[in-house]
Amino acid sequence: MRPGGSLYDRIVRATGPTSAQGAPEGAETRSVLELSPAASAWHAFLLRKAAQRVTAMTEAVLSQHGLTMRHFGVLTAIEDEPGQNQRGVGERLRIDRTTVVTLTDDLENAGLLERRRGLDRRMFALYLTPFGVERLAELKRLTAAVHDEFLANLSDAERVTLRDLLIKVVAEPEDG
Repeated sequence: MRPGGSLYDRIVRATGPTSAQGAPEGAETRSVLELSPAASAWHAFLLRKAAQRVTAMTEAVLSQHGLTMRHFGVLTAIEDEPGQNQRGVGERLRIDRTTVVTLTDDLENAGLLERRRGLDRRMFALYLTPFGVERLAELKRLTAAVHDEFLANLSDAERVTLRDLLIKVVAEPEDG
């Protein structure tokens, strides 16, 4: 055995027990240690497990409306910057061109967005329809509820810190 104990022991000492915000007195949260202690030492493993969990939770809610997280992402990107073209949406969401076309087709067929000829007649500008604006507001409320459930073990400050750190992690590294 290494000095300091097993990897499991080091993780237990490092993480310690936690409790859920707003949980009844004495309630315990699911611990990272329910996963393989050896695998839980790796950021990539934990990030993947977190992504799998929040994706499944969000997809379950959005699928009731015939949508996916990618559809939701396109809608929010267009809401944020109305009139952008499909290529711009794809670049911002890091989704390939073919997938963006399919998602845009789906959303247009559902009456949630419309394509309008842009300044460059070869490209279409994307806009939410009035129904799309209304539906997106509902989807945001539902997705916020999923995030609240997913992040229930974190304080408000920890949620902000997690978001800030994830933005740094997914950003392209700067040269130099």
